[in-house]
Amino acid sequence: MKLLRFKKDYNHHYEYQSDINRIVQVFANRGYEISESDAVLAWEKYSDSMCAGWMSLGEDDEVFYDCFSYFEEV
Repeated sequence: MKLLRFKKDYNHHYEYQSDINRIVQVFANRGYEISESDAVLAWEKYSDSMCAGWMSLGEDDEVFYDCFSYFEEV
C-alpha cells in the first residue's frame, strides 16, 4: 500500500492559472501591477469572506475591485 500525505502548501497556480492570469490582467488594465502570488492571496481572502473555497470569477470584471482592500500601494 502506498502512503499519501496532504500537500500542506497547495498551490492554486496549477488548477486556476487562467483565473489568476485574468485577475492580474484586470488589475494591469487599471494601471496596477500585482504578482500572481498576490492575486491568489487576495482572491482566496475575498472568496473566504464569501464562505467559499475559490470563487468562480464570473463574467463581470468589476468584482475584482472588491479585492482592492487587500492591497497596499508601495
